[in-house]
Amino acid sequence: MKHDKVIFSFSCLVCVCFANPDVPAPEQPELFLKKLQQCCTVFDFMDTLSDLKMKEYKRSTLNELVDYVTVSRGYLTEQAYPEVSHNIFRTLPPSDSNEFDPEEDEPTLEASWPHLQLVYEFFIRFLESQEFQPSIAKKYIDQKFVLQLLELFDSEDPRERDYLKTVLHRIYGKFLGLRAFIRKQINNIFLRFVYETEHFNGVAELLEILGSIINGFALPLKAEHKQFLVKVLIPLHTVRSLSLFHAQLAYCIVQFLEKDPTLTEPVIRGLLKFWPKTCSQKEVMFLGELEEILDVIEPTQFVKIQEPLFKQISRCVSSPHFQVAERALYYWNNEYIMSLIEENSSVILPIMFASLYRISKEHWNPAIVALVYNVLKAFMEMNSTLFDELTATYKSDPLGDAAHVEEEVKIRARPINLPDYSVSPIDQHRSICVEILLLCSCVSVLPGELEE
Repeated sequence: MKHDKVIFSFSCLVCVCFANPDVPAPEQPELFLKKLQQCCTVFDFMDTLSDLKMKEYKRSTLNELVDYVTVSRGYLTEQAYPEVSHNIFRTLPPSDSNEFDPEEDEPTLEASWPHLQLVYEFFIRFLESQEFQPSIAKKYIDQKFVLQLLELFDSEDPRERDYLKTVLHRIYGKFLGLRAFIRKQINNIFLRFVYETEHFNGVAELLEILGSIINGFALPLKAEHKQFLVKVLIPLHTVRSLSLFHAQLAYCIVQFLEKDPTLTEPVIRGLLKFWPKTCSQKEVMFLGELEEILDVIEPTQFVKIQEPLFKQISRCVSSPHFQVAERALYYWNNEYIMSLIEENSSVILPIMFASLYRISKEHWNPAIVALVYNVLKAFMEMNSTLFDELTATYKSDPLGDAAHVEEEVKIRARPINLPDYSVSPIDQHRSICVEILLLCSCVSVLPGELEE
């Protein structure tokens, strides 16, 4: 009987459309509320053959509600507010694999998405409505609501996380009293992620929200914001799944530095502290982020960190992995970084010279060798006196060829087209293989000998 009653109730409401001229305008808010209450019925989508008719009724009703809330006025009574979350909050299903790897495995998509997508659409339109009143909604959209919402960010379905991102951003904008609580709970999620679980699917989406939040911080920055940067965002670089959210994390870091340049030194020292030792892919990401930071660094801040920074860059240039060495040498193609290096060449050149000289003689990859000669030529033009002094100190080198370094730099230095780092490492590798053969046809390098 109950089953038949639900079918009858849905079918009756679907037949009564808001656009029907037989429904007077004063009665439409009451009809809206009835349809909203009926849509609180949740169906089991794990059984694909059950309740097909009612599922379609609900989908049709949700579509109608989304359209109605977009164009209508005067429908949003206080009775509607507590109904909006019934279809959203639920227990997330367990992963199909106990060892789910977001970088390798396909995510488990939400089975109820035909309904859930429309519920999110409705909720976003509800929050964006001109008639939406935070003073009424705060009775229902409270701290408990926010906690439940944040838990859903662990959903494996990227479509749901994208909607959640928009919902949380709208709530942050409209409920001033919840802002500190939202930031604190995101802080807690990240700390658990870094130090306990190393598993949370929504890190990238939460960082994207934080990027816009940081952009709106007032100056001077509060101590809690600076602590969040140093104690939470910097340690996020240590997790194994960094590649899944690195772009959003780097954006947040740069936003902080544009707000307060004095944070540059602790940020760069933090990155150097957590510099990867065995993962070349993460090294390339760190080098890319450092370049973004150097693009916005002030010269006074650069002086404070130039020595530890270029000691690390020197080690990267010496890396046997050609992508790491190449990414580090790419700094010398950046005009602003080159201007900073030129202003401080008396400090940076002695740090870099030994590595550059050794690589010019020993590195297995001819493309890297060619790039090194370009860098040596740039240094020679910046500060020829110091360059000659450093060259002279290497004349006693056991190999006996240091005296020719300056001549070789002039002969062999020439422009090199570096690969696009937005493409995959394998595509970078394939493109550079061609360049290697063009650069040095006299060196026999078999494709099977090149690193992937």
